[in-house]
Amino acid sequence: MPAPRPRVAYMGPPRSFSNAAALALYGADADFVVTRTIPDAVEAAALGQADVAVVPIENTIEGGVNATVDALFDSELHISGEFVLDVDLCLLARSPDLSHIQRVASHPQPLGQCKHWLRKHLPHAELVVTSSTTAAAEDALKDPHTAAVGSKLAADAGLLVVRERIQDHEGNATRFVIVGQQLTLPTGNDKTTLVFSTPHERGALRRVLEVFDREGLNLTRIESRPLRGQQWEYAFFTDLEGHRDEPPVQRALAQLGEGGALVRVLGSYPRARVSG
Repeated sequence: MPAPRPRVAYMGPPRSFSNAAALALYGADADFVVTRTIPDAVEAAALGQADVAVVPIENTIEGGVNATVDALFDSELHISGEFVLDVDLCLLARSPDLSHIQRVASHPQPLGQCKHWLRKHLPHAELVVTSSTTAAAEDALKDPHTAAVGSKLAADAGLLVVRERIQDHEGNATRFVIVGQQLTLPTGNDKTTLVFSTPHERGALRRVLEVFDREGLNLTRIESRPLRGQQWEYAFFTDLEGHRDEPPVQRALAQLGEGGALVRVLGSYPRARVSG
């Protein structure tokens, strides 16, 4: 009996960068569950409507994706993998003539990733925020004076690729995570994502960081997010090298708990292969 097709949730609509990441990870034969928002994709996996959700968590230019960070904080799911998608942004429109473009539409992340190019080449165009790059492409398809910023995949809706690689910096990539019920075993090349908060007192964060340092753990990312419902209190989302089942990570987590820090592991998973 053939294995059942994986059910994969992602924030749609189709032809978005999230769609491209899901296709790269699971192939065109997967059973895709297209959701309206990132939290909806995570919830689909939590409710069993999908086996996993593929959601963006970080971009090399714009930084962390807050919607994903907040959804993971509120969920009991685990990160079981990651995938890095190279992002080549294109200007898509019905006409190749830039002088016809009065508006440029896209999701806030792509607009931020090419803001200098847009300021230089389309200084008078209105920037219009949409829910996704695919929604922007649909707007551009309806209006000859609207262009969209998106991938070549988004151009399949029937648009011309007017300009390629309009992102402001080379090396533009988005890191996606696979979220579901699965826990992964150590591979020897793993990453752990966790969230912690500290007492609101002098030196609290320094003491936490010293715990990681004493155990020889390398933090590859740390960022703060407000704790909802607790004014001026923050949680810290952190990536570190190593797996939660490895002794140095176990000892660090135990010490943090003993020191009064609230600690929750969001997942340990194999590190993605990054080209170049």
